[in-house]
Amino acid sequence: MHAEEFGEGYLEKILSELEDYQITHGSLLKIPRALTYNESTVALARPIGISVIPTVFPRHLFYHALGIQTLFNELYIKISEDDAWLENVIQKLGEADRFAAQLWSIWERVRDEGEIQPLRCGIFRSDYMIHHHRHYDSSGTGGRGFATSDDNKLQRLMDSELKQVEFNTYSCAGAAHANTVANMHRYLASKGIHKPSHLPTNSAIKSIVEALQSAHREYGLPADLNRRTAILMTVQPKNVNVCDERPIEYALSECEPPIALYRVEFSDGVAHKCRLGPNRELLFLPDGLPDGEGEGEGEVVEVSVIYQRAGYDPHEYDQQGINARHMLERSRAIKCPTVLSQIAGLKKVQQELTSPETLGRFIRPEMANVLYRTFMLHYPFDTSKQGMRAQEIALDKQKAENYILKPSLEGGGHNIYGTSIPDFLESVPKEEWCKYILMEKIHPPSTQGVLISSVDTHKGPVICELGVLGTCLWKRNEKDRDQDGGDGDRIIGNNLAGWTFKTKPEEVEEMSVVKGYGCFDCPSLI
Repeated sequence: MHAEEFGEGYLEKILSELEDYQITHGSLLKIPRALTYNESTVALARPIGISVIPTVFPRHLFYHALGIQTLFNELYIKISEDDAWLENVIQKLGEADRFAAQLWSIWERVRDEGEIQPLRCGIFRSDYMIHHHRHYDSSGTGGRGFATSDDNKLQRLMDSELKQVEFNTYSCAGAAHANTVANMHRYLASKGIHKPSHLPTNSAIKSIVEALQSAHREYGLPADLNRRTAILMTVQPKNVNVCDERPIEYALSECEPPIALYRVEFSDGVAHKCRLGPNRELLFLPDGLPDGEGEGEGEVVEVSVIYQRAGYDPHEYDQQGINARHMLERSRAIKCPTVLSQIAGLKKVQQELTSPETLGRFIRPEMANVLYRTFMLHYPFDTSKQGMRAQEIALDKQKAENYILKPSLEGGGHNIYGTSIPDFLESVPKEEWCKYILMEKIHPPSTQGVLISSVDTHKGPVICELGVLGTCLWKRNEKDRDQDGGDGDRIIGNNLAGWTFKTKPEEVEEMSVVKGYGCFDCPSLI
């Protein structure tokens, strides 16, 4: 069934199937007791927003996105290890971006002391939308007011290009939810409940587990052979997204031999449950550090890999947060990712890469061209010629309509869109403008979809975002480093790791599913 054929009777027929699958497979958002209005004695949760039927997406663009992920992995490995180039980027941000400065300061302290762990792990995600060079509104009329046929809509969809929204290097979420929703739609298709063209398989959970398992093995034996080694996942307090995190933990426990993963809140839990051993090995005490009298230590576990799912928000970096992150970074544990890889994910880095000369610094010209074609136009906010052009555009409501103003923050809800940009900039001191970048809008062709969430059911025009996951493991080589950065580093593993697919109503600007903007979906490839 296509979205255009969808009726209320069909929703009634399929609703119990959707709900039952989500409940039995953990496609849920947990509601922490602290966030409820009553003192509940049981855990509360609600189904996460999903598509009722898979949304159409061009097959050739889907597989092209998957095919170039290892190139993007390689690019960001090299950026992550070119600290001289990253330092130049940080200097361009100046004092305006306090968060970026805090992260860089942590790296400087680690660098000056001397790193003890050359191995790094990355779980990355490259987000895309499809873009048509002529924008048509959702009513199906072109800019000249005439109706367009279904055939023309399909042709515009197939003629579209793949364009990158952003590249994420830190705390990449959504893999487990995406895996579950893809499996759900494949299950429903197997029963003939809906008949999409082609639903791709998704191995996101398996791939992430394999990456963490490889890093855990590379870590080797603990400093004290009487200790166990385990992976440590940093998480945020009052966490609603446990159903995207716990499946990875449970799958690790099913490895042979089993690998334990412990969760620790950033930064309070790190401060109270972690310390460094004499060889800077990271020690985790599940029962907490001993009290002032030296009692109550309990079991001590040596951390092999730090899997970061917290520490991406500026408010997490008070003095305790800074100290906790510094301790993690200077430890012997393999970081997934390092603070340098986190810095490499700044929007300012994405903007710098849209220069062919900069992109060519890191990757072979023929490969750089493949990646470059996925970039939209980006401008810096500085005193350069491009920066002056950005200001000219951003302060004119008519010109700004086709642009998005982005800060270097994760988690959704931070971007400023179109005609709102001039008024927003007027409210921000001019010396802080340099922490933003200006990106040309992506214009997806009209697609129909059906979405359901705790807020509403939506049937109509939708916009899809494809996220392609990649995992990598590499070793920084200080002795043979090249001035161009990264050429002395040895890549141990570089893999495609599944995908995420999210859809939102066309009129909604942000895409975050956890924050209620979008829904998890599965592409129906055509």
